[in-house]
Amino acid sequence: MVGVLRYLISVLDKRELQLPSGEMNESEEIKVLRKEMKNKEEARVMFLKVKRTDLVTDQDFEIEVLKKYLPAEVPILEVETLVEQVISEKGKNPPAGGQVFGVVMGEVMKRLGGKVSGETVSKIVKDKLA
Repeated sequence: MVGVLRYLISVLDKRELQLPSGEMNESEEIKVLRKEMKNKEEARVMFLKVKRTDLVTDQDFEIEVLKKYLPAEVPILEVETLVEQVISEKGKNPPAGGQVFGVVMGEVMKRLGGKVSGETVSKIVKDKLA
C-alpha cells in the first residue's frame, strides 16, 4: 500500500509542477486521481486479455487503494437533472461555430468539479441531446 501511495503523491506533485503556482486545488487533485483510476482499469483489462492474473491482482489492489481517496460519485439521477438544467439554460441550438455537446459537457463537468467520471457525463449528455 505504501508503494501505491508514494506513486500517487509523485503523480500529484508532477501535476502541481505543471500548473501555475497556487493553481493546484482539490478539484485538480480529484481529476488526477480519476485519470489514474482509468489508467489502472485499462491496464487491468489488458492484463486479463493476456491472462496475467498476477498483474490483474496487483491492479485490483491499486484500484481499491485509489477508491479510498476518491469522493463518492454523484448519483446518476442528480447528474441527469443537472444535464437537463444546463441544456435548458444553454438551449439545444449550438452557439456560433460551436457544438451543443461540448458546451453542455464542459458546463456540467465544471459544476460537478470532478465528482463524476467524464464517461458517465458524456453518455448522459448524448442521451439527453438525442
